[in-house]
Amino acid sequence: MKVSLSGRSDDRQDRQDRQESGFGVPRPVVAFAAVYIAIHLAFLAPSLEDIDSINFALGLRHFDVASHQPHPPGYPVYIALGRASLAVIRAVAPSRDAAQNEATALAIWSAIGSGLALLAAWAIFACFDTARPGAAAHRWWRQPATWATGLLAASPLFWMTGLRPLSDMTGLALAMGAQALAFRALRDRGALVAAALLAAIALGVRVQTACLTMPLLLYAAWNQRSAGVAWLVRSLAALVGGVLLWAVPLVWLTGGVDGYLRALGTQAGEDFAWTGMLWMNPTPRRLAFALWETLVLPWDNAVLAAVVLIVSAIGVLVALLRDRRALLLTALAFAPYGVFQLVFQETAHVRYALPTLPLVVWFAVRAAGAAPFLVAPIALFALAIAVASGAAYGREPHPAFQAIAAMNSRAAGAAPAAIYSHFSLRRPLQASASEHLRIVEPRRSFEWLGLVDYWRSGATAPVWFLADARRTDLALVDPQSRSHVTRFRWSVADRSTLGGARPAGVDWYVFDPPGWFASEGWALTPEVGGLSRATATGVDRRPIEAYVRRRPGPMRIMVGGRHFSAAGDPPVVLTLSIDGASVETWNVDPAAGGISFLRFIDLPRGLPPGSGEYARLTIAARAEPASRPTPEVAIRQFDIQSADTLVYGFGEGWHEEEYETATGLRWRWTSKRSVIRIAPPQAVELMFRGESPMKYFDAPPRVRIVVGDQVVGELRPDRAFTWQGTVPGDAIAYAGGVVSIEIDRVYLPGAVEDTADARQLGLRLFETTVSPRKP
Repeated sequence: MKVSLSGRSDDRQDRQDRQESGFGVPRPVVAFAAVYIAIHLAFLAPSLEDIDSINFALGLRHFDVASHQPHPPGYPVYIALGRASLAVIRAVAPSRDAAQNEATALAIWSAIGSGLALLAAWAIFACFDTARPGAAAHRWWRQPATWATGLLAASPLFWMTGLRPLSDMTGLALAMGAQALAFRALRDRGALVAAALLAAIALGVRVQTACLTMPLLLYAAWNQRSAGVAWLVRSLAALVGGVLLWAVPLVWLTGGVDGYLRALGTQAGEDFAWTGMLWMNPTPRRLAFALWETLVLPWDNAVLAAVVLIVSAIGVLVALLRDRRALLLTALAFAPYGVFQLVFQETAHVRYALPTLPLVVWFAVRAAGAAPFLVAPIALFALAIAVASGAAYGREPHPAFQAIAAMNSRAAGAAPAAIYSHFSLRRPLQASASEHLRIVEPRRSFEWLGLVDYWRSGATAPVWFLADARRTDLALVDPQSRSHVTRFRWSVADRSTLGGARPAGVDWYVFDPPGWFASEGWALTPEVGGLSRATATGVDRRPIEAYVRRRPGPMRIMVGGRHFSAAGDPPVVLTLSIDGASVETWNVDPAAGGISFLRFIDLPRGLPPGSGEYARLTIAARAEPASRPTPEVAIRQFDIQSADTLVYGFGEGWHEEEYETATGLRWRWTSKRSVIRIAPPQAVELMFRGESPMKYFDAPPRVRIVVGDQVVGELRPDRAFTWQGTVPGDAIAYAGGVVSIEIDRVYLPGAVEDTADARQLGLRLFETTVSPRKP
């Protein structure tokens, strides 16, 4: 520090020499943060997106924690900030869509928070650096704090979170500001009061920030214990008073203590109802996923993540060997949150890993030692990824709001009788749908039953359904009526920095009265099959129902399923009835090799006459003999159409359909020979799309599409593939409606992976369709 001629320290001159602001942060770093904010303001979220952001937006309209506006614990400080910015935005752009204004009002605080978090990060990193033995003073551009701040700014998750209408970045900025003040309080007890107050305010944005601030506050208070009780009491008063500033209005607006505790208990029950957190599912597999989602996915690129984590691990070793005090301070600042993240949070929501990034980037820079600028190539690599994904994010509204905008536009000319939706889309509809549209509250996990009730009531007016693209329950509605669909997709949905955003794809269905629809108990997809099993409504427990629109002329039913046989299980007798009259009965006998079945049932006289628009079709199951309990059986395939309409099913050689809940991805494995059965015989277009078989074989397999004794297609796929071809009608008629997919080798997972899986796997097909040949 320089001393003036008067003998006093000249702090201003000293700061000028070091190019520092009045807060100790170099002016170029302040300028960098300002530019960072400006860039982010240009690419803010163009719409609400994650369900939490919609809850926040609804909270801007009417604060009601019990109604999840926003969801508990309430985020009162964040809502107050959002209302302040919303008032300004409405004054500037009064004609904009309300939900768009709300998205901007929330996201602007993320952009501002990102810049403030960088300033706080520099101050924190500088404290880590000065805690090292023998740490030398350098110009700002040579300081490890500067390069660590730059790498943090370039990290894809930090960049992306600075654009989103969520509380994560705002909470981090306040928490890191409190951390920086707590570090300053180690040498200046006056800063402890300010640190406590800022930590209290941060809790009103995100309660998880307690893991970042409380350990450091306790450490700073312990270090200042010699200053006397008065300073500690002041700090505690600042903390408690800061919490009361937002907690008292929060509890009062939620109906008092009892009302707030009820709302909080509901949220806690929902949080702990899932097994995505390690606490509820303490297995090595879950831990591995938690580490992957916390440490790798925030970098949006596996190669970048590997480089950063390897270098960061080296930095940990260096700190352990050379500067354990700095290691202790680093652990106090960020390790408690890291433990909380891994154990108690749904790590699939990648944004929750945001507060772990400062820890990772600091150790990465620490590995470079006296040459911190060596991380520049890593930062540039990260920045290229971050800017590209951020720019794409800022150009495109979320699919839900694209779909709702299209619906609002169309409804201006012809509104539907009602709008149904999956549960994950009820909030977007509440936030942005036209007030003239009638929105039906969905029944969670059973959303299609709203359509069932509507059509069973005799209503015939068109309705719309806004569907989460990952869900599969609409398979319980006639596929012929699901052709009027508009699909909306998010070009950034595959960005891991947006992991956990719900939903990522939306389908808008326009339904006229369908040819048929089904109620509970069916298993036409793994999702609805699992639901039927969980609720004990499957065909092995009680008859299952579908409703078929009456129409003249012959009809054909396709029905398929499986007997989940165990040793000693008896055969099952299945009976299909229409309006109470038995149409066909058949046996499924595991002892005779009949585990799976596929049947085509002709109704040459069509449906029987009766009252009502729809006939009631039932399938019942019983054991043979009837005195024994009915073993588990499921109906996996079903369709009923006029006899001249194409119907097809998956016959011998196909394995059970599988489903990935997180993405909605569905697939079937073929075996050595897998059969598709088609009726009536006609020329068709066959298409299948599959995974690269080179994941399982050391050479491309030979795949043939065979109809009777005629090979209509052949391929040797060595990568992900799509095959399309026309199959002549006379060939299908000659083959009795049978088309087979044959492969010259199979994968044996049980032998290769040392498991009990005895399947013989051919191709993993994500899509297989058969459609009439176009003229």
